[in-house]
Amino acid sequence: MHVAAGDEADEEHRAEAAGRVSPEALAFGIDELACRALIVRARKRQQPPLEVDRELLGLPAAP
Repeated sequence: MHVAAGDEADEEHRAEAAGRVSPEALAFGIDELACRALIVRARKRQQPPLEVDRELLGLPAAP
C-alpha cells in the first residue's frame, strides 16, 4: 500500500501504511519489491539482471 500511495502522491494512505509497520520493515519490503521487479524485467528482456539494473540507473554497461 505504501508504494502505491507514493506513486499516487496519496499522503493519507502513505501515513496509514507507515503507521502499520516499522520503518525498517517498510524499507525491507520496498527493497524486496524493487529486487523482484528488476528480476522480472530482466527475464522479460532476456538480459542479465545486472545489465538491466545499470541501464535503469543510467550507468554505462559493465566491462
